[in-house]
Amino acid sequence: MTMALDETDDVALRPVSARDLATIDRWARGVDAYMSRARPFAEAADRHEPAAGLFWYVITERGRDAGTVWIELLLDGSEAVLGIFLGEAEDLGRGVGSAAIALAVAEFRRTHAEVPIVLRVRRSNARALACYRRAGFAVTESGSKSLASGEIVPYYRMVLVT
Repeated sequence: MTMALDETDDVALRPVSARDLATIDRWARGVDAYMSRARPFAEAADRHEPAAGLFWYVITERGRDAGTVWIELLLDGSEAVLGIFLGEAEDLGRGVGSAAIALAVAEFRRTHAEVPIVLRVRRSNARALACYRRAGFAVTESGSKSLASGEIVPYYRMVLVT
């Protein structure tokens, strides 16, 4: 049974460091069934680095590591891309992701108030779509992409509107 978070629950973010990468990689096993990326675009990144445009965090709930979230400024500064996933199935559907997105957006907005925040989500990922809508994202486009396996994956592009 899952329970929704209430005001007494503690979802927080802490900056990713190199020591977190093994845990993030462990969590990422199997996520390819519902998402294409388990790390920021900057493939060599190994830590939270706001000066380089990477706001990358470990999500904690009540002091326990629960997942990861990042907002990555594109090189041209035109927009930033959000990515998130939770490490354990029991954390899904309880508001942990929504709370983490709100915290990450607030941190990013301290230095990049006007930069649009975007994401891509598979059309089949109903749980993620609901989470992103609750967080203030709206669908602006749809498309599809080919995975290395040859599978065609339909997706939505969403933009933060609140």
